[in-house]
Amino acid sequence: MDPNKKLKVLLVEDDPLLVKMYSTKFGAEGFEVFIAQDGLDGLNSAITNHPDFIILDVMMPRLSGIDMLKRLRSDPQGANIPVLVLSNLSQEDEAKKAIELGAKEYLVKANFTPGEVVSKVRLYLQKQ
Repeated sequence: MDPNKKLKVLLVEDDPLLVKMYSTKFGAEGFEVFIAQDGLDGLNSAITNHPDFIILDVMMPRLSGIDMLKRLRSDPQGANIPVLVLSNLSQEDEAKKAIELGAKEYLVKANFTPGEVVSKVRLYLQKQ
């Protein structure tokens, strides 16, 4: 990975407060941040902007995070983009679906700070 290249992260989240918090943190950490406020816009942004990593909420308007992930994985442009699911839902079936669709991890928002999420993203990007 080119150390001079600014890494791109796509944040797919419909909560304005969380969008501000995470986009500020990722921006401060040197990432280029793209924001989508629903799964449909997230899918389009992922295909268009070719992010290095996607942070994906589950419960969103127009297209859920799980449905977005399904569509992303079926598109050659998005099949291999690493995804971290960040949700308020702590339901095992949702987590299982996300992992089966290739998400790196399924995190419950309340259990992680933005700094911890950035650290996880950096760890996964180093392994690529």
